[in-house]
Amino acid sequence: MNDTPPRAGLLESALLKLFTRRAKITGIEEAGPAFRLVTLGGDALRNAAWTPGDKIQVQLGGWTQRTYTPMDWDATYGRTRILVYLHGEGPGTQWARALRKGDDCIVSGPRRSIAPEDGPLVVFGDETSLGLVAALRKDAQEEVHALLEVSDDTAVRPVCDRLGIGDAVIGVRRADGGHLAGLQSRMATLLEAHANAGIILTGQAGSIQQMGRALRQHGLHGGRRHAKAYWAPGKRGMD
Repeated sequence: MNDTPPRAGLLESALLKLFTRRAKITGIEEAGPAFRLVTLGGDALRNAAWTPGDKIQVQLGGWTQRTYTPMDWDATYGRTRILVYLHGEGPGTQWARALRKGDDCIVSGPRRSIAPEDGPLVVFGDETSLGLVAALRKDAQEEVHALLEVSDDTAVRPVCDRLGIGDAVIGVRRADGGHLAGLQSRMATLLEAHANAGIILTGQAGSIQQMGRALRQHGLHGGRRHAKAYWAPGKRGMD
């Protein structure tokens, strides 16, 4: 008799107990047609060491998981919030659409993802970066400037307003990538005004590469620059 499936199940169960936290969905808010604001709560979320820019991974069943950036974390009461972008029909979108208040949820983390230094920040990203920008803005002692490429600005602007990042500069995606030129120009202007600003590049891998090239052309190489690709066409489950 082939006993591989039971062994795999036991191994998975043991790993989940070691490295994950159990929570419940305590709140769900519709943030326009393309976003859901999800609150997770539970004793296992108390006393967690979280800093803005950290990530959690939500287990969707089996070995499938998706990564999100908490916008805040109340370690006293055991509560955190994530913003889920409902895009396509992948596992993360299906999970978020099916969520109901009171559902159980298994997460790992929080763990380090992006660790910006003190000082002003210029953040480039897209719809998947809104949670990060909100977390950094809420915690910031200095200015946090956001530059976003999006598919539908009418869907994104109300969410930005709701999250307290309504002053974000938004460029609507063009098939030829021409929208990035405008965002690059705005970034150059911001960096001229804030010479010591940290730079964070997030979102789509190809766009990060283009923004990185533009920064190098301006003589801005490493130093206070961080990059984290959240997705790329044809790839799933990027961390």
